[in-house]
Amino acid sequence: MRLKKIMTLFLAVLMCMFALSANVSAAESKGIKLNKSKITLTVNKSYTLKPTVTGYSKYTIQWSTSDKEVVSIKKGGVITAKKAGTATITAKIKGTKYKATCKVTVKKATSANKNTSSNNNTTSNKSSSSAQEFVDKLNVGWNLGNTLDCYNCKSWVSNELDFESAWGNPKTTKAMISAVKKAGFNTVRIPVSWGEHMDSDGKVSKEWLDRVQTVVDYAYGNDMYVILNTHHENGWIKLDEKSEKAVTKKFTYLWKQIAERFKDYDERLIFEGLNEPRTEGSAQEWNGGTAAERKVLNNYLSAFVETVRSTGGNNKTRYLMLTPYGASTSTSALSDLKLPDDDRIIISVHAYLPYNVALNRYSKDTKLTDNNKKEIDSAFSNINKVFISKGIPVIMGEFGAINKSNTAERVEIAKYYLSAANKYGVPCCWWDNGTICSPSEGEGLGLLNRKTLEWYYPEIVKALIEAAK
Repeated sequence: MRLKKIMTLFLAVLMCMFALSANVSAAESKGIKLNKSKITLTVNKSYTLKPTVTGYSKYTIQWSTSDKEVVSIKKGGVITAKKAGTATITAKIKGTKYKATCKVTVKKATSANKNTSSNNNTTSNKSSSSAQEFVDKLNVGWNLGNTLDCYNCKSWVSNELDFESAWGNPKTTKAMISAVKKAGFNTVRIPVSWGEHMDSDGKVSKEWLDRVQTVVDYAYGNDMYVILNTHHENGWIKLDEKSEKAVTKKFTYLWKQIAERFKDYDERLIFEGLNEPRTEGSAQEWNGGTAAERKVLNNYLSAFVETVRSTGGNNKTRYLMLTPYGASTSTSALSDLKLPDDDRIIISVHAYLPYNVALNRYSKDTKLTDNNKKEIDSAFSNINKVFISKGIPVIMGEFGAINKSNTAERVEIAKYYLSAANKYGVPCCWWDNGTICSPSEGEGLGLLNRKTLEWYYPEIVKALIEAAK
């Protein structure tokens, strides 16, 4: 009899446990998701968001928008773009805590948005309808640093093609770029220094231009996005009114040659006018420069856009990247950047943050703290305020964290940095200079062993790829 009571009690307890488990499982399965977490529209265009609800047989979805002037929302999830800017659409299950959001970026409608047909010189007739939609395709990038951008090497390099390996990296191979793509990167930024490969008239040597094109083709031919720029040119590109006329002539001739060589490449090849335009050694070198310097820079960038567009072919609609003074995210540098009347412009900035951990090799700081996360948040907040909120896309052309024997912290920096960037739709490109040296020897930002094609820090690469999804 006693045994029977014990068995009855045991079964009762077991049934309660099953019921509790079922309730927990049901609770865990409840929720709502939208088919899009971010979307870009042009003014007057509409899109229907599709929610997926789990855990409820009967429910009502409440829709709301953070800014009715930018995006309206109707019952059924129909959103309509009203004016350029950004807004967040929220879908909530009425009477519950469950909700899902979608960030909407609205671009101003222009003639280029309405007509994206190709011309006879087009390699591909696929064309994005807005710059932000195009930028959204770039998930995460990798810089081929300290390679084609090597300069001041004439004292120990006799053959100009050996500039590519003058700073210790092996010459670029197709296999290297394939390894980058295989890891999950879909964008390669190719920094190139041109000044020492030009004659007195400003003509780039055919051998150097051919080599640059070969390296571009390694990535472009592998169905990747490619950013090609002018790098380390501050020695001759002076930001003063006295030098402006002569510099403009040489600078535009350089870009005319580059543009002519690549004008049949489709929009996956992006031109970046300047890398980090600044007056080296000046008091304001890394603080946004002076108003006079920024004015001259704006003139150079305007000339760059005009020159590329004038060469025809796909350059008429190619995406072009414009860089503020020093590629800075400071308010002064960003706010003073004057944009041309061209809807295929992307802003290029650089930010190695938090600085004392990520780039300052003389600092002993090695950890990502709640306090220095604010540096990352502030940079993206500035970018959003000046550009993204107005429908102008941004690419973080360079970022990273140097080797301080703190791999786990560098992983956390990569995760947090890209998480912050994703909130605003900013793709980021890690600066890989090929070295993993200690801070006492330099800036160890290398990820790929270019000789063995293995990754020095696979956990950092994994964090970059996963965080960018």
